[in-house]
Amino acid sequence: MYDFLRGSVSSVDASGRLSFDVNGIGYSLRISEQTRRSIPLDGSTLTLYVRLQVKDDDLVLFGFSDVSERAAFDLLTSVQQVGPSVAMAVLSNLGVAELRRVLIARDVASLRRVKGVGPKSAERIVLELADKVERIPAPLTAPVPGAAPSGALAVEEAQRALVVLGFGAKDAADALGKVAKPGMASEEILRAALGILR
Repeated sequence: MYDFLRGSVSSVDASGRLSFDVNGIGYSLRISEQTRRSIPLDGSTLTLYVRLQVKDDDLVLFGFSDVSERAAFDLLTSVQQVGPSVAMAVLSNLGVAELRRVLIARDVASLRRVKGVGPKSAERIVLELADKVERIPAPLTAPVPGAAPSGALAVEEAQRALVVLGFGAKDAADALGKVAKPGMASEEILRAALGILR
């Protein structure tokens, strides 16, 4: 029904509720901590991508700073017993790039650290979404030119390298899940994974 809204921020609170002014009409949106940090609060015009959730007794609009975060939200809520609140908690704590890394590396432990995500939910999310990461576009934040890839991109590069070296995709993913840490370059991740696989 709604794809995006273009307007300005009227108010936002710490619980993730945003009042968004579109031509004099105020929309109440729920946003992640990542979106809250990225939006300007100076009254300038911006676009928020939205998703409408219909409940028995309520209509809830969720707002996202870019399409990659909305795609991640859609994918998370497609998992059985993962509702919008849990999806927003994951996005608030991890962000899109880190969520991609977690899924590629099958890093259940990182998901379990998110408040509201239990052990079974974390395992279910990884099990159902690890092979669907390509449905989440890379975040729009551009990498620094000349900088070594890090995060999800570094894990993807390391996984491709392991497969080229003859390791199975599952073995590679399992090894990467044990060694990959935020901020590591692909070469570091590859070396650490080879230490486990050889």
